[in-house]
Amino acid sequence: MDRRMAALRRRLVLALAAAVVLPGCAGLGPGRTLRVEAAELQRLAAREFPRRQRVLELVDLDVSALRLQLRPERQRVAASVDLSARERVFDVRADGRLDFDAALRWAAADQTLRLADVRVERLELDTRGERAPLPAERLAGLAAERALEGLVVWRLAPERAERLRRAGLVPERVEIEADALLVHFTDAPK
Repeated sequence: MDRRMAALRRRLVLALAAAVVLPGCAGLGPGRTLRVEAAELQRLAAREFPRRQRVLELVDLDVSALRLQLRPERQRVAASVDLSARERVFDVRADGRLDFDAALRWAAADQTLRLADVRVERLELDTRGERAPLPAERLAGLAAERALEGLVVWRLAPERAERLRRAGLVPERVEIEADALLVHFTDAPK
């Protein structure tokens, strides 16, 4: 009987500790959720910019001024960025704007939300006052998709990640609402 009571007490203490260390999360039943408001997501994602990256060894991209919009109907985020591209073989430079959308995936290794399945919706490049040729825009679009794939848009604070780990919780899924992003947690496999 004492062992049962001790085990029950331990579970109760863990449940209370998890409730205290997980502000913003629902109780300890199914549906434990961390809510990231759209404004916070925008602010934190902007920290990753400006971003410079070489893609396919052919194009140097400078990407800046990320603007995010949540698309709950598609469970994706839409974004616009300003970009500059330099094609390295012929040294052609272009500036423009890129609109894309992406899914979000949780990377457990570093407790981050990252862009996944990036799809360019619109890309306009301007080279010396003229619109870039269509093949150049297509190449830049592919390069941009590759450069943005896996980009961190939100990082869980280390102390909160540690509290979740101690509480035995792992992310289960990410859900996008009109005004926030929800990360649902479940018990870690034993």
